[in-house]
Order: sequence, then structure tokens, then C-alpha cells
Amino acid sequence: MTATTDRRTFLKNSGVAAAALSLKYVVPGDALAATTQPAYGAWEDLMRKKWTWDRVVRGSRGINCTGHCAFNVYVKNGIVWREEQQGEYGRSGDEDTPDYGPRGCQKGIRHSKYMYGKQRVLYPMKRVGERGAGKWERISWDQAVSEISDKIIEHATESGPDSITFAMGTQMILKKASFTAMFRFANATGIVVPETFAGVGDLPVGAYMTLGYELPGDNMAAVYKSKCCLVWAANPAATRIPDAHFFWEARYNGTEVVVISPDFSASAIHASKWLNPKPGTDTALAMAMAQTIIADRLIDWDYVREQTDLPFLVRTDNQKFLRASDFGETGERADSSFYFWDETTRKPVKAPGTGYGQHPAAPQAPRAPESLTLDGIKPALEGRWKIRTPQGKVEVTTVFELARQLCDRDYTPEKAQQITGVHADNIRAIARSFARSGAGMIYAGYRSCKWLHGDKLHRAWLLMCALTGNTGREGGGMQTTQLAKADGLLKFVFEGVGPRLKVAAISVWDYARADGKGLNAQAYGDEFANHVDTHYQQSIKNGWLPDYSKTPWKMAIMAGHNTANWRAAGTRFRETVLAKLETIVTMTPDMSVTAMYSDYVLPVAQHYERRDFVMEGRTPYVQVLDQAVPPLGESADDWVIMERLAKAISAKAKARQLPPVRDVVFGQPITHDYARLHELFTLNGKITNSRDLAQFLLDNSAGIPKTTFEELASKGFIRVEDSAGVQFGEGAPYSYQILASTRDKKPYATLTGRQQFYMDHDWFLQEGEELPVHVDPLAIKGYPLRLTMGHARHGVHSMWRDDALLVSLQRGEPDVYVNPDDAAARGVKDGDLIRTFNKLGSFIAMAHVTASMQPGQMFMFHGWDPMMFRGRQNFSGAIPTGGLLKPTSLVGNYGHIGYRTPDYVPNQTYHDHTVDFEKYTGTPNAAAASAAIAGTAQET
Repeated sequence: MTATTDRRTFLKNSGVAAAALSLKYVVPGDALAATTQPAYGAWEDLMRKKWTWDRVVRGSRGINCTGHCAFNVYVKNGIVWREEQQGEYGRSGDEDTPDYGPRGCQKGIRHSKYMYGKQRVLYPMKRVGERGAGKWERISWDQAVSEISDKIIEHATESGPDSITFAMGTQMILKKASFTAMFRFANATGIVVPETFAGVGDLPVGAYMTLGYELPGDNMAAVYKSKCCLVWAANPAATRIPDAHFFWEARYNGTEVVVISPDFSASAIHASKWLNPKPGTDTALAMAMAQTIIADRLIDWDYVREQTDLPFLVRTDNQKFLRASDFGETGERADSSFYFWDETTRKPVKAPGTGYGQHPAAPQAPRAPESLTLDGIKPALEGRWKIRTPQGKVEVTTVFELARQLCDRDYTPEKAQQITGVHADNIRAIARSFARSGAGMIYAGYRSCKWLHGDKLHRAWLLMCALTGNTGREGGGMQTTQLAKADGLLKFVFEGVGPRLKVAAISVWDYARADGKGLNAQAYGDEFANHVDTHYQQSIKNGWLPDYSKTPWKMAIMAGHNTANWRAAGTRFRETVLAKLETIVTMTPDMSVTAMYSDYVLPVAQHYERRDFVMEGRTPYVQVLDQAVPPLGESADDWVIMERLAKAISAKAKARQLPPVRDVVFGQPITHDYARLHELFTLNGKITNSRDLAQFLLDNSAGIPKTTFEELASKGFIRVEDSAGVQFGEGAPYSYQILASTRDKKPYATLTGRQQFYMDHDWFLQEGEELPVHVDPLAIKGYPLRLTMGHARHGVHSMWRDDALLVSLQRGEPDVYVNPDDAAARGVKDGDLIRTFNKLGSFIAMAHVTASMQPGQMFMFHGWDPMMFRGRQNFSGAIPTGGLLKPTSLVGNYGHIGYRTPDYVPNQTYHDHTVDFEKYTGTPNAAAASAAIAGTAQET
């Protein structure tokens, strides 16, 4: 028996070397004996042998598509030969609801080939040329780990652990064991973890502002229970391939499925109706629908009175809530106790369930068992009253009255038509269908979060849902997603160390590190830049924001994180921030632009080469990643790499008699004993691999049936507890927070204890955002076209985007969609190369001329790695949004509103910019934004 069998020999014997697996890989461990290798006479024989295999392993991919589809992975001769969907899924809800199968997409079914592609990183490498030159020295794991651990110790001791970041990317974030291991490593060393949800612009901050919980959502089967489903700023036909059938089966069952998007998308093709507002005007459209609902009195009055702050009294003199402190009360609860006007007693009464004013997670603010139940109180919603206070009489009205007046003044459907381009009759028709349906759902895409004012769109959506009693209803409400509770994760991360994890908001980090003020001035002018920066500096002075400029940034470890691809103002960030780092380490299975600009590249095991599990609330299942084959080349899973680093750091710290590293966490001085790092990381040797950690998480996570990893691996997936319906029960491993309020009448985790639509903080009032309002999206003067983007059908972020087969289904290279009129005006035809540019920079891509785009709109699917573009410059070079911080997103010390990673931080934004394009002839013309383009040209 030979120790190894290479792919060259295998494919030579098959007779199809040019058409099958790459030739450069080696199968570690026992494999075929040379004397027993099969001989294939022709390619037909190879295809027939496709239906033979040595064993079948249960697996999935575990990345941020959130599909988590269970597959059978077929292994032959030590090679992953193919995969098939595992189809034994059940259903949620009654017998009428479709089941979850089959689950899968073209990316998953392609992975058995992609994992053997030319992009694969096989060995540890060290840069020997200039960053980005692609000159590498293959080194051993011992050398890599030794040198990287030296750098960690050097930077942590000389500049502090805050000078190092360990970034989690989509290759890691939903693999439970890998993700947990990274948090444990960071917790024990003091290095900073940049959060990723808001970091890629996906955090529904407006939902958090309104509900005290950022991810309202049920499982995907809830879509089938809706009666009017507004698919808004989302494209599930392309991005939710395993789940899209719920929308179309719901439509077949009588649900009105309305797609709302500027472009005629893949989902719009299948919808009952399609509305196409101008990009960035969705809040005006939503508020016009709210105006229709209010004007037609299509309101669930009892729900509004009990569940929302719409009956709360507001002073007309200063636009502030009427509080107990206005009546002379003192104490902790005086400024967070609010009032109704009771129609029965005709006087103000204190609203039940208020008086907390702090997030329930805060240890100093335990919640008493209060209820939202009104107990005979009938709050008025309309009217004005004079109320006597110790300071004299004050006039008050209700939040509902203020919202109604706002809608009637600014957002009648006729006025919204002028803003959005959607006819008033269509606005009214959809609003009435939604309100009368009995189960109105807004299926919300993450794309809505990537606008500077996306928070107000979420607030407007939730206002529509609240007026109609849909939040918390089966088949209703704003739907995003749900992430599993972190009880098991935090138990491991904090065990024996305590909670000292530092998670940073990327948007705030980038503003400090990359001169956000200067970027805003360049793109939007000094007045705008000064306005943002004044509030940013004041927020730091108030203690509302951390100041990330204090500690120099020395080292970055990018784990499954293609930062140089997507960071807002990407080329500028790459050249002005990343380039200044002394040490960049990339842990990745595949080569990328981030790896290309790194000092060390470490090969990470692919999805079929590790043991882990994944779960996410779109489906009620825990799904396994079992190891089908050993890691290719010298790659290793994330746990192994971190364990090697921990072991090396401990050994070096002991040899050097390194004193504990000083740090400050939550304002308190602490130390990190690097000599004990390996001991701490492995729980004194109890956790030896990713399988052990996966078992720890299975054992310590509530809502997951008790099982062994081996049992999970044999089944492929198991169903979580309390998940029989389309909404998760209290015993499920997902949040019950919304249902706890709507069903069980527990106060919301907001300042008001209700769904909060009115924000009376001074900064909200100054910005005119006390209620959700439309604000025109930002534009760069002189650049008339708005470039919007979306998640791709043929990739998950940058993963699979360079796969040869999948690229061949997308014109063979990156393309950008343009309207025919805009193309004709610039002398561009379909298939021409065009150069898209603005003040910041430019990129070159193929023109995809299509009438699905509005005039003045351009569209591009995201995820294309810069390595696939001419000059290594993708769309991020023309997206100057890295400095955009809303003043209201910097507010702190206002009940539940404040900097709280990862629940509430400013999003990275991507759409608030404009561009122009020209036909690319190989030589930039005078229309280019010369200064910014010069940097790109030099790099080219």
C-alpha cells in the first residue's frame, strides 16, 4: 500500500486528465494501491463510475449563505467525487405547509469540484516580494507558527493587545466550533474581534431601535402562512435558492406576493405584482403606505394601544415624552416612566411596563415581572390635552397623532409618487391589501441595511406592521433572520477566563483608522464631513463611543475574511490602512486579494475536510459538517491552526519568562497570562480538536436535543426543540423575544417597554428623525448614476465567484447592468467594456445592457474579487462610503440605544454614492477623476 496517491496518477489512469480534477494535489494518508488502480477506457466509463463510491459522508458548507443545506458527500479513492442533496427534511406548521426539502443550490453541488480548483491554498506561505506582487516562499507550519506567534507577542507587549485584530469572515462565522474557537482565542489574548454583521452592512439597526431586538424573524415556512407578502429590497429567487419555493407555493395557494425593487429582478418575474421605486426612496413609499392605512382606518386599535408607544404622550413645547420626572418624581425610574391619556378616567396614567430605561442584558437592570396588559386603561390615540405639572400647564399629544400629521403632511401617496416614481393608486392598492390580509409580511433583505438611512426604512416597515397588528403574528411582520442563542458558545469562550472579549464595530474602527472625515469631505463636501465629525467627536467625549485612534494598529489576522475585497472605500482602505500594518496574516482555503496583500498565508481546510456543525433560524435544524476526506495538502481546520498558535505562544512566553500582558477591558485593568494560553485555550487539554468543541457546544446549548457528534454525523441533521410551528417556541435555541411581548405581554427591551417609534433624544430631534422620515440618498456632485448592488446567484460573497463553471454562466467575467438609454447616450453596446468612475476611483467591467434597470441606475452583483478585474480594482474602488456615520447612530445613554456590539452599532453603508461610466478603450479619457484614478493606474 502506498502512502500517497497523487491526482496526476489517478487521472492519467482515467484517461481524462484535461477534463477532471486539478493535477497539483496530494491525498494524505492511505489511498489506492498502485496495482489496484482502475483503468478507464473512455470518458463514458468515468461517467458511469460516477455512480460508484467507497463511502458516503453527511456534510454541508457552513458559510454565510444561511441556507445550510444537508448533502450526502460521496468519496471514491480518497477524493470527494460528487455530492447530492439529503432530502429527508420535515415541515413546520400544519400539514398544509410545504416541507423544507429539497435544499441546495448550484454552489453547493459544485463544491466537490471547487475544492480541488486552482485557487486552493495548499501550504503555508511567506511573502518575499512587495505586498501584492504574488511572490511567496513556501514554509513549514513550524516556521509559520513560530514567526506569527513572535509577532503576536511583540505587538501585544509593545503596543497592547488592542493593536491586533482577529477578523472573522463568512468562511468561519457560521461554523460553530471554528467561530467559538476564535472567540476563545481572542478572549484569552485580549486581541480585538471586528464584528461582521454591521461590518458588511447587514445589521437591521432600525429593527433594534424599534423592538430592542435586531433580528425579528421566524423560519422560512412562515412565508407560506402570509396572505400578503411584500418582498422588499430582497431577491430570494437568486439569493435564497433553497427557500424560494415557499414564496411561489404561497402565491399558488393564494398569497399576494409583491416584489418591491428598483430593478426587474429574478424574483419580480414570479411575483403577483411588482413596484419599482427609485433607488433609495423606499422609506417614502413605506410611509405613504402607512398614511393610507391610517387614513382608511385599517388599524388594529387594541394591538396599537397595548404593544406600541403610539399612545404615549408627547409634550408639544419641547417634543419630549411626558415623563414621571415632569410630575416631580425622582429616582432611577423617573426619566423612563411614560404616560397615556386614559379615555376612561380622562387623565394621564402611567403606562404599565415602563420605568426601566436600560437594556435587559445590563446586569444592573433586572426586570420585574411586569406586563403590557392594560387592565381597564383605554389609551387615547388622537387628541391634545392640557396637563398640570409642578412647572405649570403643558400641552401634550400622542405619538400616533404626530405620526398621522407627519404622514398627511409629507407622505400622501400623491406626494410619495413624486419622490418614488410609483403611482399613487398602486401605493394605495398594496397598502390596503397588506392591511386587510390578516397576515401581512415584509420579507426584508439585508440590502436595505446598506443605506445610510436604512434604519428609518426599518422603522417605517415596522410602523406598517404595528398599525395592522402583524408583528408577532404567524405569517406576518418584518422578517430578517434569527441566529442561535450563544449560551453554549459563551460558556466555552468565558470558561476559566471570564468575559473580557473585545468586539469592535468596523464602521467606527474604519472612521478612526482611515480618516473618515477626509473621505467624507472628498466625496460629499466639507459641510457634511464636519457635521458627521462633530457628532463623532462629541460621542467619544460623552463616553458613548470607544476611541479606536488611541492605539496604533499593528497586526491583522484575517480568518476566512476577504477584507481587501469589500471594505467600504476598498482601494483607499487597502492602500492607506492595510498597507501600514506591520503584519498581515490570512487564514483561508482559497487565494484572494486579501491573501495576496498579506505577509503570511495559512491554508485552511475546506468544508468537506473538517468536523463542525451549523444552524441558523431560517430552518429548524442543526446540520453537520463531517470530515469526508483529510484536509488537502498541508491545510488544517481553524481549530488546529489556533491551537498551534496558542501552543507556540505559551512555549515562547515561558521560555522568555514573559510577565502577564497588561490590558484594559470595560474600563478595568486586567492581565493576560500568555504562558497559560494553550492551557486556557484547550480547557486544560479537555478540548483537543474541533470535534471535541462541537460536542461541547451540543452538550451546553439549550434547545438542541442531547446527542453525540457521531449520532449527528450519521443522520446529517437533527431538529431543534420547540420548533413544530412556523414560529419558534420559548424552548427553541432561537429568540422568543418578540413573541414574549406579543403573546405573553412582557415589556419590550426598549426605553419605553413598547415597540418604540418615537425617539425624543436631542440628536434625533435635531436631525428630524424622531419619527421615520425619508431623506434623499447622498449623491456625489457631477456623477448622475446611482450604483446599487445585490447578493449574487452564483456565489456567496467571494466564495465560488471564480469557479470556472459558475463564471461561465455569468458572461465569463464581471459585468455591470446598465439601462439601454444610459448606454446609448455614452455610445456603449451590450458586451462592451465600460469604465465606471467617480471622484474616488474606477473599475472596468463588461456592460450588461438591460431594460430591467431604470434610467439613472446601475446594478452589479457583489462578491467579485478584485483579482478578477483589470488592475485588481473592483467596485469597491468607486464606493466612497467608509466614513458615513449617522449622528443618530452615535447616540448613547438613551435607554436601549447606545453602542452595543454586535446588537447596535453603525452599519457600513454601500449605496449612498453616485458614479458615471464611459466606454473603455484602454486609455482613460479626461472625464476620469484623475487624482484617485492615478493611484489605481500605478497599481495596474
